[in-house]
Amino acid sequence: MEGGMRAWKGMVAQGLPEAGMAYFSPAANAEEIVGLAWALEEGSKIFYQGVAEHFSEDKEAQEMFNWLASAEKSHEQHLLQTYEALTGNQPDFNRLRAKFSDSLSGTRMEGGIAVRQALAWIQDKGVSESLELAIAMEVNAFDLYIKMSRSIEDKKSQQIFEKLSEEEQVHLEKLSGLLDKRV
Repeated sequence: MEGGMRAWKGMVAQGLPEAGMAYFSPAANAEEIVGLAWALEEGSKIFYQGVAEHFSEDKEAQEMFNWLASAEKSHEQHLLQTYEALTGNQPDFNRLRAKFSDSLSGTRMEGGIAVRQALAWIQDKGVSESLELAIAMEVNAFDLYIKMSRSIEDKKSQQIFEKLSEEEQVHLEKLSGLLDKRV
């Protein structure tokens, strides 16, 4: 993907802008949205750790996926700060788990994909296919954070979601660069 995201001349997303928020429809307020986003970041971190382990013989791929796992952990911290800024409290994970069940146990990742299924899928795939899956996840997260920054009213939280979307764009650029080298 030479030239980065701005050079993209391929397929474009279609449908209603709020379609990507469908996974967040059970979240009734900003605090719940932040909690659910945190959980998806946790799932993505677990996925990237698993992919890094799977490609342990490929140092370049392993470094990329370990870097992504670390980035997802950083996103979790940003989201917890957002939650605390919105509520003035630490998240009540027991309450959130009761509402969102498996989503808060790291079983789902960005895009709503089940971590276990994604890790099973990569078992017979190469690095390129795994990079393509990671790109799809990161595009979804990029899009989601842009939508969240526009839908949340708290200015500080808007800025955090804008920063997260910028970071997702960096992830996309790094993933695309490695994919370009591999294809």
